[in-house]
Amino acid sequence: MDMKKVIIIGAGPAGLAAGHKLSGQGVETVILEKDAQVGGISRTIRYKGNYFDIGGHRFYTNNQEVLSWWQNILKEDFLKVPRQSRIYYQETFFDYPISIVNVLFNIGLFNALAIVASYLKSRFIPRGRENNLEQWMINRFGKKLYEIFFKEYTQKVWGVSCAKLSPDWAGKRIKGLSLFVAIRNAIFSGRGNKVKTLIKEFYFPRLGAGMMYEAAAGNITAKGGKINLYAEVVEINHDQNKITGVVCKDSRTGNKFNLQGSDFCSSMPLTLLVSRMNPLPSKDILEMCEKLSYRSLVMVYVIVRRKDLAPDNWIYVHSSSVLVARIQNFGRWSPDMVADPNTSSLGMEYFCDEEDYFWQRTDKSILETAAGELEKLKLCRKEEIIDGFVLRVAKAYPVYSLDYRSALDVLKNFVSRFSNLQCIGRYGMFQYNNMDNSAFSGFLAARNILGAKRDLWSIDLEKEYDD
Repeated sequence: MDMKKVIIIGAGPAGLAAGHKLSGQGVETVILEKDAQVGGISRTIRYKGNYFDIGGHRFYTNNQEVLSWWQNILKEDFLKVPRQSRIYYQETFFDYPISIVNVLFNIGLFNALAIVASYLKSRFIPRGRENNLEQWMINRFGKKLYEIFFKEYTQKVWGVSCAKLSPDWAGKRIKGLSLFVAIRNAIFSGRGNKVKTLIKEFYFPRLGAGMMYEAAAGNITAKGGKINLYAEVVEINHDQNKITGVVCKDSRTGNKFNLQGSDFCSSMPLTLLVSRMNPLPSKDILEMCEKLSYRSLVMVYVIVRRKDLAPDNWIYVHSSSVLVARIQNFGRWSPDMVADPNTSSLGMEYFCDEEDYFWQRTDKSILETAAGELEKLKLCRKEEIIDGFVLRVAKAYPVYSLDYRSALDVLKNFVSRFSNLQCIGRYGMFQYNNMDNSAFSGFLAARNILGAKRDLWSIDLEKEYDD
């Protein structure tokens, strides 16, 4: 094998997985990360002795290679955590995964029978072709349950109705789920369940998701790999269908520097990768970048002077009376994430676009809104909140709009021209992957550099190991 120098753009799960595999084989590896720490959206923020994740990140997989990687990195610090989550709907908390007794108690026998009748109707008289997410969900859950448990929450997350979203999203996030499966899961307590959204327990690092990826980064550097933080890739140079190098900008100083390599892996947003090519692609390809969008996230972190504020790891908020969509209760992920055991630390997730008013509000204003909403949800009183801060996460989730696939196909064909470039991870492939899928894409990309010939774009990363 010729001497190689691999440049990996992004130190999230995908980039670090690729770096782990390559550095372990003695390949010269350089990882470029624009942020101050590794982990991407799976990083952990430290604040006054507390550990805050960006949302919630369950470590669960059917892929033994990924699981072994995680377990070998953290060993005894890789904890098994019981899952408890609920849905807040019409001022009531519903268990999720569903409990038959809990549902009957909260909505009554009549409404429960109406849900079952609606489901049976959808099974015997389905809504034709599943051209959008709304049709997909109604066919599997019935119209009534869809309107209760899916419609409002999904619109909060994506900012548009389910009728304007591709059903591909469901295939990525709730594949195999239906009302029948959910009821079977409730009756048999999840035995034999392989639907990820219904799992009863998961693994989790003792000090947050970022603990895993910081340890992975340490292993890579110990094997001779290099990780450059504050290094944003602003230009990707190419010639004769090969990437020749990248231009990076140090976000602290603004200084730029060049790096050349033999092979490149990119987990930066696909649209940015294409739009930062030098020379630029044709106008019609750049126009496809404009047709793909990402949903951004505002995380509001609060510390509450109350022990065991809620029994949940997280709560889905299916109510239009508040803006928050999901609330993480970090002490229930791992007690060691909370500095003072007499307090609770929460992460409130607000989904928005960068042009939205909410994104542009001051941190103080956002914190005031969050405090008011916690009180409205009866989780705590405003005066119990003793501290908090706000974190904005741009381009957190790829949006599966109705026409996203045609634009994505054009960009996939364009980047596939470059023989020494591979796109990996959620951002790099514009796929709403789980964390294990992203890591697996990094492993596969590394294998290609080492001599394999797998087309990552043609692989269903979930199906590859989940059958």
